Amino acid sequence: MATVTFWNNDDYGGMSDTFNGAQRRSYNTSQAWDSLKTGASTWLVVWNGSNYTGDYLKIGPSTNNSDLNHTDRGSKGDWKNQITSFIMYGHQPSWWNSSSTPPNNDLNLESNEVVFCSDSNFNGDTATFFANVSKSDLNSVYYPTNPGRDMKDNIDSLATGSAAWLEIWNETNYTGSTLRIYPNHKYTDLNHVSRQPEGDWKNQIQSFKLYSAQPASWNLGFNESQFYGAFPGAQKMQDSSGPYYHYNTQDCGYDIRITSQSYDSSTMTMSFRIDYDLFGHNDKVLLDLVINADGTFNSVSYEYQQGGAVQIPKSVIKAVDVSAEVLGAVGALETAGISEEAANSFIEAFDTFCKVFNKISNGLYKLSESNDGRFYMVAVCTQTLCRAFSAVTTNN
Repeated sequence: MATVTFWNNDDYGGMSDTFNGAQRRSYNTSQAWDSLKTGASTWLVVWNGSNYTGDYLKIGPSTNNSDLNHTDRGSKGDWKNQITSFIMYGHQPSWWNSSSTPPNNDLNLESNEVVFCSDSNFNGDTATFFANVSKSDLNSVYYPTNPGRDMKDNIDSLATGSAAWLEIWNETNYTGSTLRIYPNHKYTDLNHVSRQPEGDWKNQIQSFKLYSAQPASWNLGFNESQFYGAFPGAQKMQDSSGPYYHYNTQDCGYDIRITSQSYDSSTMTMSFRIDYDLFGHNDKVLLDLVINADGTFNSVSYEYQQGGAVQIPKSVIKAVDVSAEVLGAVGALETAGISEEAANSFIEAFDTFCKVFNKISNGLYKLSESNDGRFYMVAVCTQTLCRAFSAVTTNN
């Protein structure tokens, strides 16, 4: 971690100020600094003017400078009592070994880093965070450059690294208006960033979440109309648990319903329930279809609860064989204009759904009722999974 300690006197004497973590400080509240030490992973640039202006000095890792009075500032004197602003990096900036002046306000962010600043143009108090991290109430988070100042409603500029996905809210606990900010974005003045339903984002951020990969919820959705519409002749019904669709096939009736839709940082889970009533004994199958953030298949879990009969416990089946070529399916699909990637995704899902079918079937085939709707339940499960997978939508 980047760290620097400044002392008011030479030889590390007098009062001291220590700063930990990559950060920026556009002003100096200390009376004077005359000696300093940097940590092993610290690249420090100091200026003698506020807001990173004036003369500058690069100070590398593990530097011990016992007397800034002996550090030359060219024809203008030395560096004793001259440091007014600085930027501290936790990794070597790309321009470090160049003789040219580093750009003013050069952020040089780590890939999964975000920087928040209290003023526009990345000035004022500054705080940096690294994915994955969430802050539900910035009232209890303080700027390291000014420990007496919390960050709630005190952010006017921000930037994200090349692999940082940021979500901000104008209320605590991730509520209120929200904004998704993609990698490599710089907002120099949040006064110019629209906030729905009205207003802007200047001094409005109260909570945030930072991710190192695009969250599934940013890319994935589910088309319920398409899903239910794939069941021929299905009729919409309602009970105390909510809406569902009644579907008839093979002279038997099944109730299909979506029970939940949930996300974590990398997947979307669609949960379904299928009911079949046999002489007052309700059979119920619970299915969880898990989709990766990029829209590819992840896994299926299922549980079969039979009314008055055998129970098939919850089981999870993940990807079976992505590289399989079922009866030359890859070549055939590519001939039809479908990419090999899409073909493999289809094979992976199809192979896994067949595994679900076979596992459930093995628990049913000896039952006396296996020639009626109870046995056909396994086919309805597979149909439901396939129709659900086809109803997943992506923003790609």
